[in-house]
Amino acid sequence: MGEEGNKSEEQTGRWNLERETELRFEVPEANDSQGNTSAELVLLKGQAEIFGTELVLHKKFHFKPGDKIAVFTWDGCIVEISFSKQFLLPGVVDGAYISRETPMLMYLNLHAALDQMREKAKKNPGLTGPRIMITGPGDVGKSTLCRILLNYAVRLGRRPIYCDLDVGQGSVSIPGSTGSVYFTVS
Repeated sequence: MGEEGNKSEEQTGRWNLERETELRFEVPEANDSQGNTSAELVLLKGQAEIFGTELVLHKKFHFKPGDKIAVFTWDGCIVEISFSKQFLLPGVVDGAYISRETPMLMYLNLHAALDQMREKAKKNPGLTGPRIMITGPGDVGKSTLCRILLNYAVRLGRRPIYCDLDVGQGSVSIPGSTGSVYFTVS
């Protein structure tokens, strides 16, 4: 490969998302022949979110190899993604695509139903707020759904508790154990 192998190269793509669409992309895993890969996303116009977390206009969001990202917009937006790596793969940005089929409306409806239950429990001292358990096979989006519901609850000023019972994942604690996290707005 010669001297070109040490150069850092970048490939950028700009995406115009219509309302209620989702831009999906995965940052390629690095290996010895490809070098280090990273991605940077910037919201240029409009409003968008990643797994329920609102993006800030013109702020750079960084992603590491292996990250699977879905940028969703309720009203439309323009985003720019830059992939940089030591050895550029042809068509990396082409791996990103816009999907009109997205489960986000169902997730929002679930969030609204849960919030109605919270309000009802708040008004009736004998009731407790909702508790849900999300189960299913591997790699179907259980953790992503939890992340979205947690983000939506916190955005409304709620203080949810997340219990990670997947001993193989370790999203809250070290792999091989379970853990709980209390979320609040700081």
